[in-house]
Amino acid sequence: MSDAVNQQLIENISIILKKSLAADATLADLREKKMAKFDNIFTADAGFNVKANTFQPYVEEVADELLSWQQSKDQSSLIALVKKIEQLFTVLGNFEQTYSGQ
Repeated sequence: MSDAVNQQLIENISIILKKSLAADATLADLREKKMAKFDNIFTADAGFNVKANTFQPYVEEVADELLSWQQSKDQSSLIALVKKIEQLFTVLGNFEQTYSGQ
């Protein structure tokens, strides 16, 4: 079962990576127009260790946690990783919906 879980995690992180690259490009454009004046994508209570105003550092954190989980197969690490992936999908999806076509 862990092989199937591992493969699904890799696929999800790959999708998030692609979406984050597009979102970060949009954020750069919005910053040029003085329309993106926030410091962090996620609030402190979201569970991420990193604090950044682009998506890439969050994706890197999730990828690093995947590597750690692949070594440990720890259940609590997996749960935390899946929660972060879900948050990234939600925020990236909302961002895409709001800013697509601008």
